[in-house]
Amino acid sequence: MRALFSVLATLFALTTSAQAEQVWLTMDQVHPYKLERPALDIAVGNPAVADVTVQDSQNLLLFGKSPGLTNIYVFDDAGEVIENIVIRVRSQNSDMLTLHKGVFRITYNCTSNCEPAVTVGDAPDLFDDISAQVKKKTTQAENATKDN
Repeated sequence: MRALFSVLATLFALTTSAQAEQVWLTMDQVHPYKLERPALDIAVGNPAVADVTVQDSQNLLLFGKSPGLTNIYVFDDAGEVIENIVIRVRSQNSDMLTLHKGVFRITYNCTSNCEPAVTVGDAPDLFDDISAQVKKKTTQAENATKDN
């Protein structure tokens, strides 16, 4: 019984020392985040929803990739939890629609008609198709400029 109490007390101490802070991010935008102590390791719950770039041991850049909820655990050099950051990512505006098909995502901008919107993290085929169309139009515009 004493061993069980010891384990429960340790778990309680760990969960209370790493209080979860909630951060709201907007899709495709970066948010700076400062840690109270230097970190060594970081674990992202769902990197399809949010990701992190480390500037230095105490400064992070949080990046919202797609609407949803995930968390990021930050550990110090002793392996102890510094922070558990709950990340909530919202779309850029209410006119955005995100369709998930298995592991693939397609984003639509629905201002008047729903049309695909090239968004980082979308299905590679859609992203490549639209990118090819943009390159083709750019080449046509450059050629028209050269002819004049």
